[in-house]
Formats: sequence, C-alpha cells, structure tokens
Amino acid sequence: MIRLYTLKHRDADCGVLTIDTDDGKLQSYASYGNCQGPFLGNSTLKNMKRWWTARCVPADRKAMQEVIRLSGCFTSGEYLAKNLALSMTDCYWLCPEGLDLKWEDVNLRKSGIVMGGKVPYHNATSYDPNASLGGQMEKYWDLLRNEPTLVKTAGTHYGQQALNELFATNIHKKQDSGFPFVKYDLETTADGDLCSVCKSFTSDRIEFVPAMEILDSEKIKNDEALYDAYIRICSEHGLDKQYISDYMDYQTLSDFVISNTDEHLLNFGALRDSTDMNFKDTAPIFDSGNSMFYSDIRRRPFERYELLERKITTFHDSEEAMLKHVKNRTVLKEDLLPSLKEVLEFYADRGVPEDKSMFIAKNYEIKVRMLREFQKGKSISLYREQKKYKNSLHSGSIPHD
Repeated sequence: MIRLYTLKHRDADCGVLTIDTDDGKLQSYASYGNCQGPFLGNSTLKNMKRWWTARCVPADRKAMQEVIRLSGCFTSGEYLAKNLALSMTDCYWLCPEGLDLKWEDVNLRKSGIVMGGKVPYHNATSYDPNASLGGQMEKYWDLLRNEPTLVKTAGTHYGQQALNELFATNIHKKQDSGFPFVKYDLETTADGDLCSVCKSFTSDRIEFVPAMEILDSEKIKNDEALYDAYIRICSEHGLDKQYISDYMDYQTLSDFVISNTDEHLLNFGALRDSTDMNFKDTAPIFDSGNSMFYSDIRRRPFERYELLERKITTFHDSEEAMLKHVKNRTVLKEDLLPSLKEVLEFYADRGVPEDKSMFIAKNYEIKVRMLREFQKGKSISLYREQKKYKNSLHSGSIPHD
C-alpha cells in the first residue's frame, strides 16, 4: 500500500512524499522548494531515499526489531512512518494525508508525550522516539529523566564500546580544546551489561544536521576534496572557517589516536537553529564506541603497517588518507594524552581482562608515537611502513613501533 505524507519542518511544509508500507521504502518526493527540507533545502529524490534509509532503525538491532514486530509493522521503514519519522535530533516529521496536525501536537519534547502514546485523533500512529534512532549499539531515549538521555548498551566485548566513550570523554576533557564534545558516563543494567549514557545535545530549537546532508546539498567539484568542501559549506552557512577547519583537524587526530573506525557522515555535523535555519556551531564529538580495538581477539600488538591497514569509515577508508587533509597538526596536544600505564589501568580496572587491556594500551602507545612523528613534520605512509617491516624481516630485527 502506498501512503501519502507531507514532510514538515516544525510547521513549515517541505514537500510531499509517499511510503510503500509493504517494504517501508520511500517511493517519491516532490519538494515545495522553500529551502527548509533536508540537505539544506536541496532535497532530490535520490537524497531523500538516503535520508529515509539512514533514519530507519538498522536491521541488526534485535531489541528494536521485537518492538517493531509487536507494533504490527513488518519493516523498520513502516515503523518509522507509523511514528511520523519523529526524531530527538531534528524537527522533521511526517503529517499523514488528511490530518491537520501541528508541531506542538507531535513534538517529542512536549510535556506529557511518552513512548507508546498516541498522536491525538489518530490511533494508527504512535510516539516512539527510538523509531529513528540509528547506529549499531542497542540504545534508547530515556525521556523520564530530568533531561532527555540517550542510553546505549554494550553487551559484548566486555562492554568496551561503552568504556571507549568514557575514555574519549576523558581525553577531550583533559585537552580542553574549546571544541564541543559529548560527555559520556557509565551505568550498569540489571543484567550486568555496561551502558554509556549522555544528555541530548539538541533541543526544541537546536537541531543536528549530519555531514551527509551538508555535503550532499550541492554538487562538489572533482578537484575539491570532500574534507575541504565540508569546511567550505559550513563556513558559507555561518560557521567561522578557521574554527571549523581546526575542529575537523582535532576530530581527525583524536580519531587517529583512539583508532576510531566509525566516523561516518552521520556521526558528525553541525548544529542549526531550527527557527531561522542558521548554523550555530559544530556538533559535539560523539559516538566513539567503535575504537580502541574493541572487537579484536588477537593479543599481540599490531605492527605499524598493520595499524595503518585497518579500514575506517569516513571521507576515506584509511587513516593515512585522512591525515593528509590535516592542516593544524598540533591542535591535539600530545603531551596531554594518557600514558600507556593510564590506558592499561583504565580498562583493566573496569573489567577488561589484563591481556586485552595490555593489547589495547600497546597499540594506543604506538599510535601516540606515530602522532608525535606526524606533529614533527613526518608524513604517515602505509607503503613506507610496509617496506620498513619487510626490510626488518631480512635483517632479523622486527620493529614494534
């Protein structure tokens, strides 16, 4: 069945779209051209299909899949439409054909609206703030606390994804860089699983615009790197160009040090005033759970070339390529980073086996040494590290840093 909706931003009509309830996919989109839609107002059908897919709950989130099944829906896309595509991070939503709903009727932050409640006069819909919550970890919004709080459960790998977010928080606190970052804390579930918890960095007025929407808002010239294009577009929408450039360098270098493999284009972006649509700041650094070798089962530290061979998800698939864009090499203070001993104690004291904690700490130490070299002007090269390692095999002296 094809259902018709008006895509709205707060109370502004952005366009009309259709959803196929059989597969939960967006089928068509016609923009009203008022510059308030996703992708900074340049919402093509291709872009909107990506937007819809990114907004749906991932298929591997088992807890949410059970919620979707119990709701009577067959797909996460159908469930998203049932919940009007509402999100805790922005002000976009769907108004079903034939209903006269206002933003104040559906705003998830409005007092009295809780998960499972019904939209007034329309029992076919519901208010689940988690229907648009992406990412790998099992997570949910707790709206019963004093402030909306995101709770992410790390039930595998000794809870290391949650620990990593606290570790990254500690790094950013000590750096005191002036750049925003999410402050994560730890909690434990009744089953003993670790959770990372953080307060929402958006509000009724301030919303998150992911880098994907910023970059896909216009056609980028072939001779302009996406890294640089992102900085340019943000500056054209109100952010200071030097500030956003330094922020991106800081994010890139801190990701390098903690070996964050998951800085994809939905995991960073800008904060925008949802009433005047102007950019206000970079979004705080968040979602650093897939770092510090959390899923690795080996215990021998990686060689330098092996560390650089690891694939990442961001503008490029390698750290070497990302580092080539960094202009301010010293924006991350190497002398303020934790020592090997501090890293070892951080993880071992929180339940990670000692051999795994040592593996984490040793690899981290190598990355810090590579950062130090980079900040002194040396380029980071996978080819050179591979060649160096091969030469060491012939000489019988294998380097480990």
